[in-house]
Amino acid sequence: MKDRLTINSVGKAFRVLERVGESKSGYTLTELVRNLHISMGSAQRITNTLTELQYLFKEPRTKVFRLTPKFLSFGSAFLSQSEIREIALPHMNKLNEDLNEVVNLGIPMNDEEIVYIDRISRTSHILTTNLQVGTRRPIHLSSIGKVILAFLSETERKKILGHISFAQYPSKTLRNRGDLEQQIRTIQKLGYFAGKSELVEGIFILAVPLLNHQGLAAAGMNVSIPMSRVSEKKIKSRDLPLLIEAGSRISEALGKVKEEG
Repeated sequence: MKDRLTINSVGKAFRVLERVGESKSGYTLTELVRNLHISMGSAQRITNTLTELQYLFKEPRTKVFRLTPKFLSFGSAFLSQSEIREIALPHMNKLNEDLNEVVNLGIPMNDEEIVYIDRISRTSHILTTNLQVGTRRPIHLSSIGKVILAFLSETERKKILGHISFAQYPSKTLRNRGDLEQQIRTIQKLGYFAGKSELVEGIFILAVPLLNHQGLAAAGMNVSIPMSRVSEKKIKSRDLPLLIEAGSRISEALGKVKEEG
């Protein structure tokens, strides 16, 4: 029995928005009807309303619906209320100042992706990526995703590993689940990730998990450095200790118990 306090049409509207938001190419009216199992009349009323309210845009030629930039206001509201972001931000700013490198903060979005919720890009160097807040990445291709995977509960990690598609999102270094599990064990042993970016050529990435009071990953933070101007050895000796220290301070602020010694 449905709750009398719920409004069915509102639920359908959000399902439409979620489905359109999941697709890079958008959806036509017919595709929405087929995918969401709603009537054509209902789909027309919902999409017309959302278009009039400027949350959806309909391509004149292809008739495809896409989300509009109006949704950025919701993203900004979420970020302003995010405890993780609020706690991490001063440490990210300090790290950015000390290293003169880009610092990113990400959280798990679902069982297959992470989403970047903050980025400090003040640097005297030329930026090599156009990554933005709100960008999503496959969890197994992202350094932040890998450190998060390494410090989840075993049950949660196994569930996520079971959903990863290596065929849909091929990796340069990981052929299958076994390779990823081996990399995760290395990250667990070291407490960080250090390696070449899977997503951008010529970039070396350092990443650490941000742990909660249970010692589980609530988020991840990374630093990206072009290898054209700094050697891997220097990155590890100069940048890694500062990143680890910043990550430890953020984790402590999130409730992780500080280890003795």
